[in-house]
Amino acid sequence: MHVPVTDLVGHPGATRELRRAVEVAAFGEDPWTPAEGAVEDPVDLDLHLDSVVEGILVRGRVRARIERPCGRCLEPCPDDREVEVAELFVDPTRREEGEEADPGYELIDDLTAIDLTTMVRDALLVDLPVRVLCAEDCRGLCPVCGANRNLDDCGHDPEPAADPRWAVLAELDLRDEA
Repeated sequence: MHVPVTDLVGHPGATRELRRAVEVAAFGEDPWTPAEGAVEDPVDLDLHLDSVVEGILVRGRVRARIERPCGRCLEPCPDDREVEVAELFVDPTRREEGEEADPGYELIDDLTAIDLTTMVRDALLVDLPVRVLCAEDCRGLCPVCGANRNLDDCGHDPEPAADPRWAVLAELDLRDEA
């Protein structure tokens, strides 16, 4: 999502607010892994763009709803995320010799715009849990019939039957007699 900043570049101390509800598609076609297809429209931006000598400082809040399935019962788990951001979009002409570029955090289009895509994606996805649970005590799906055990008692044994190939191990007495 490109934002024009011609009014800010080269005017240290100038500032502008950016408050906008933006469709997820505006942040590019790259996958939102690990939240592919889970980020819902809109992504709300409440940002301040400040011109500084080194470039444009962007700070504020990014809000979005990410809905992913529970890792046990597959029911949708909405996660309303609100993240504080503060990123400097560097003017590449002011970079010190030998200073490494930070991809996605530079002024672009001949110093007339910034691309908020990397910042928004990083902010929303950086601390997403790997496994989502609707509740700590979620009982999951029945391995026999697939019923959601949180909603129904399907009558099947909650513990799966032991694998008969390992049955001989159950007969072993491994107690220490010392």
